[in-house]
Amino acid sequence: MNMNVPDVIPFTRRSPVAVETGITILVVTSDMQYADRIAQPLQSAGYTVKRSPNTEAALHTLAAIPTDVCLLGPLPESESLVGFTSQVTHRGWATQVLQLIPDNQLSDGSYQQRGIDICPWPGPTSLLQTIVSTAAQKSRLCAENRRLKRQIANRSVRDMIGRSPAMQTLRQQVQWQAEQSGAVLLCGESGVGLETAAQAIHESSRRAHRPFIKIDCRVLSAEALDLELWGPVTPVGAPKPTTRLQIADGGTLFLDGIECVALPVQRRLLALIRQQRCEHPITGEPIRYDVRVIACTTVKLQAKVDAGLFRSDLFEAFRAGVVDVPTLRERAEDVPSLAEHFLQRIALKEGRPMRVLTLDALNLLREHHWPGNIREMENVITRACAMDWGSRLTVPMIEPWLAKGPHSEELAGTPGMTLAEMERKLIEATFERYEGNREFTAKALQIGIRTLSGKLREYGYPPRGGPGSNRIAHPSTVAAAPERTFTENESRAA
Repeated sequence: MNMNVPDVIPFTRRSPVAVETGITILVVTSDMQYADRIAQPLQSAGYTVKRSPNTEAALHTLAAIPTDVCLLGPLPESESLVGFTSQVTHRGWATQVLQLIPDNQLSDGSYQQRGIDICPWPGPTSLLQTIVSTAAQKSRLCAENRRLKRQIANRSVRDMIGRSPAMQTLRQQVQWQAEQSGAVLLCGESGVGLETAAQAIHESSRRAHRPFIKIDCRVLSAEALDLELWGPVTPVGAPKPTTRLQIADGGTLFLDGIECVALPVQRRLLALIRQQRCEHPITGEPIRYDVRVIACTTVKLQAKVDAGLFRSDLFEAFRAGVVDVPTLRERAEDVPSLAEHFLQRIALKEGRPMRVLTLDALNLLREHHWPGNIREMENVITRACAMDWGSRLTVPMIEPWLAKGPHSEELAGTPGMTLAEMERKLIEATFERYEGNREFTAKALQIGIRTLSGKLREYGYPPRGGPGSNRIAHPSTVAAAPERTFTENESRAA
C-alpha cells in the first residue's frame, strides 16, 4: 500500500444547511433546563427561540407571535398533545409541530399512532438543525399556499372595483394588513365601502375560516355595548350567556363607528387589543380571547382625542394599522367600472340582459360630485333601473336622482326630526316628483304599492282610485317608465 495515498479520502466537512433568517421556534416543556439545552444549538444556528411551560400558554404565544416550528418536550401526563395539535390545525396556523423523543424510545409505536411528527433528541446537533430547518421551510410553504388561496377566493377584494391609483394603493394596504395580526383602523367618508375593506382584510388573513362579527357602535349605548361584548356580570360558576367575543373567537371583531364608544368601554377594548384579555369584574381573573379588532370611523379621531372624548392610548394602539379608504371623488376614473358592476348585479338579480349607459349618461355620472360616494351611486343606478325596463339608461332617466331639486333640503331633514317624520317627507317628495303616480312612486321607493297606499292613507290622502288620488305622470318625467301590471289582490288592497 502506498502510504502517500490513504485508503479513505478525507473529504472536507460539509457546513450545516443554510438557515433561513427570521425563523421562530417555540419550545413547549415543563422542564426549563431541558428547554435551555435544546434552545442553545438552535439559537447558535440563528433561530429565534421562545419557551412555554404548557400547551395552554403555547396556544396564546402562537396566537400572538407567528411561529414556524413548535417543539414539544417533556410535559405532564395531563397535557393532551393530540388536542394541542388539533387546536393548531383548527385555528389555521401553518406552524409545524414536532415531538422530541429520545433515541431509545423511537421504537415505541404509540408515538406514530398520535399522528405527530417526531424528532430524536438528545442527538446530533446537525440532525436537529436539519429537521427543524426542513419543518420551517414546510411551514413557510404552507403559509404562502394558504395566503394565495385566500387571495384567489377572496370575494370582498373582487368587490373592490376599480383600477385607479387610489384603489391599487388600497388593495396593497388591505393585503399588507391581512398578513399582520394587530388592530386595524379604517378611515373614510360614509359610503366609501369601509365594511367591504374590513371583510377583505378578514378574508385575506389566516382567520378567514373563523367568524367575522360586526357590531354597530352608533346604535348601542355604553351598557348595551358592554353586554354585547363581555356579557352580564355573573357569580363565579354560574352559567353565562354567549357573548360576541366568544362567537368571534379565532376570528375578527368589526366595530363600526368606533368614535361612538364610551370611555369606560374604550378602556376594556384597549386591554383586549394589547393583551388579548380582560379582567373578570368580580374576581379580577384574566379572561383570554383570540380576536383581531378592526374598527372604522367617518370622523377625525384626533379631534375626538383633543376634546377628551377618545382615549389617546387607544388611538395609539390603532395607529400602526390605519388605512385611509379613498372617496369616489378621488377615483373618478373608476366610475365606469363601478357603473358596469352595479348594472351587472341588477341584471343578474332580475334575470335579464344587462342595460348599458349612453355616453352622455356616463359623462353625467363622471361629473357628479358624489357626496354619498359609492352607496349614493349604487342607489342612483338602482332607482333608474327600477323606473325603466329598456336596454339603455339615458340622461333623463338618471338626472332626476342627481339634480339638487327644491326638495333636497326637505329630504335632508332638520335636527330633531323623528324617523317617522323623515319617512313621510321622503314618501311625499317622491310622490310629488312622479305627480301622484303611485305605481312609479312605489317602484322608486322599492316598496309594494299596498305599503305605499297604506302610508298615504295615514297622511290623509284619498284612497287609491278616489278623486285626486292618482294623477297621470308628466311624460317628460316618467316617459321611459314601464307599465306595471299589479295583481287583483294588490289593487283591491290598495
